[in-house]
Amino acid sequence: MSRRWIFLLAAIVATVHFSIIIVMLSPLYGAKNSYYGGSYANRLSLRQPNVNWCKELRFRIPPSNSVVALVSYPGSGNTWLRYLLQQVTGIMTGSIYMDYGLRVHGFPAENVTNGSVLVVKTHEGPPSDHKFQAAILLIRNPRDAILADFNRIHKGHIGTAPKSAFKRKTREHKSDWATYVSIELRSWESTHKHWLNNFPGPIHIVFYETLVDRTRQTLQGILDFLNHTVTEEDMNCAMYNKEGIYRRRKKYRDFDPFTPNMYAALETVRNRVRDMVTDYQRTHNRTE
Repeated sequence: MSRRWIFLLAAIVATVHFSIIIVMLSPLYGAKNSYYGGSYANRLSLRQPNVNWCKELRFRIPPSNSVVALVSYPGSGNTWLRYLLQQVTGIMTGSIYMDYGLRVHGFPAENVTNGSVLVVKTHEGPPSDHKFQAAILLIRNPRDAILADFNRIHKGHIGTAPKSAFKRKTREHKSDWATYVSIELRSWESTHKHWLNNFPGPIHIVFYETLVDRTRQTLQGILDFLNHTVTEEDMNCAMYNKEGIYRRRKKYRDFDPFTPNMYAALETVRNRVRDMVTDYQRTHNRTE
């Protein structure tokens, strides 16, 4: 093999190696998560924001015998709630997924699913192996959750999809966005239905909008459910740093991708899930 080809091969290997590193470090802003499929192009960003933790993160010692699921439909604020729980307790939260972007940006226990972590993130239905003994179910308005996850697919955890993404057409001449909303609305309902109707353990229900409006009280309710005590100083520090780097800030104020028909479907499904929540709280004597 000539020296020229050796140099060329070495350059290719170096480029591939560097690309892998960039993909692992940058998905907060621009790459697809490793736990979702997606067919949309994503742009990578080299920006790496820092996280100011109230205390050094650690595993739970000794590990708990009860593994608690942190359940949500994608785009419902799961990552932000994990961040808040880590801030106030100093204990790592886990996930059934391996998201390399989150792993290097404040969630070192990605893919840890045992009692050494405070809660375990999942977007799936209740597992048949009864892995979880309890669950926190985070529910967000389907309009906002579906839009947030659409943004994630295109621009990572905290980016915003370009307006052009909502106008792309499929081969059947239907709006790709409209098809996405229809499919994901069924998934949004199914996620909550399976947990509320089929999970045998206790469920603590948290509404994302309440978490935003009454963060301290809602977070305290979750800690009570987890039977975990924190100091006033811990809570004050978590509230001081509650914004973190995991909430999407840029939103279009002059653009609404939802049609009247979409809004009607969203409200119908949202009401059905509300009824499920009411039935669950009544039959289980819970008032989250």
